[in-house]
Amino acid sequence: MYFQRVIDMKPSSVRIRRAFTLVELLVVIAIIGVLVALLLPAVQFAREAARRMQCSNNLRQIGIAIHTHHDTVRVLPTGGDMPWPLIYNYITPYGEAFGPEKQGLGWAFQVLPYLEANNLHDHQAANNLQRQMNLEQAEMSGYFCPSRRRNVKQQDRILMDYAASTPSNNLRLDNTSSLQFNSFFKGSNAHDIATSKNQSYFGVIVRTNWDWRTQSAVGSDPPLNLGAISDGTSTTMMLGEKRLMPNQYLSGAWHDDRGWTDGWDPDTLRLTSAPLGPDVRSQADQNTGLVGDIGYHFGSAHPNGMNICFADDSVKWIPFSIDRNTFNRMGHRQDNQVNTGAGN
Repeated sequence: MYFQRVIDMKPSSVRIRRAFTLVELLVVIAIIGVLVALLLPAVQFAREAARRMQCSNNLRQIGIAIHTHHDTVRVLPTGGDMPWPLIYNYITPYGEAFGPEKQGLGWAFQVLPYLEANNLHDHQAANNLQRQMNLEQAEMSGYFCPSRRRNVKQQDRILMDYAASTPSNNLRLDNTSSLQFNSFFKGSNAHDIATSKNQSYFGVIVRTNWDWRTQSAVGSDPPLNLGAISDGTSTTMMLGEKRLMPNQYLSGAWHDDRGWTDGWDPDTLRLTSAPLGPDVRSQADQNTGLVGDIGYHFGSAHPNGMNICFADDSVKWIPFSIDRNTFNRMGHRQDNQVNTGAGN
């Protein structure tokens, strides 16, 4: 009976099973590969757009903190008085940190109370050395661009990706390191605040007018208020991204070794008179050509441009192709030129 039913089954009722041929399998794999190749750039673009937005938000929050500092203290934070300052030289006998008129640590330290880090700003320790170490090792995620790195340490010091801007005082574009150095520090000895006696600085963030050793002012600019920005807060640059080398992201460089607790040093300040551009692999980068020492440069890990924060705390996109004279004038608060060069 069983065999009879098998014999009686029509060929059309029998389900025939067959596998993919090798050619069909290769075609499917090729199509998937093409789709992935088309999708990957879009994914990378979306990720970079998100990172760029986070970087912009970081600068925006810092800008708001600087404005809150101004509203509370009635002046803007200062840039510190020299490289590698020690906090215990800038505190009262009761352990309270000096304000901007005497503070040797720069703007990134001075705005801590307005970035919900008041406990870090006012932290007391068993001894001076411990207080200094606690500061240097404190993680500040908002001081890093996510396109580049996060909370990187150099010998236990937390670094930073952002810097305040200052122009050449004579608005000249200086291309050599020695000229930039003299314009930036105003003296042959960067660690000696006395070499900056009776000097003026024309950025939004000025050098602290104080010598902790003599406990006296040195005749430079006092802390500024927003009224001193005669070119307009919406067109004067206050902060921007620093230019670094990718192979030094995790180790730091001479201009990226102390981090956010530094004073008047390229760790926390950069020159608008110096060239700007993307992060480079060497001083002779094959894509951007000869760039020299980038220790005073603004730049970023983003394609084609960088985020900068203006003195009204707005953040805008600046292309690397911006005219350098325009960029330098953007860093000057009172050159009577209104130049933004900013994109959206």
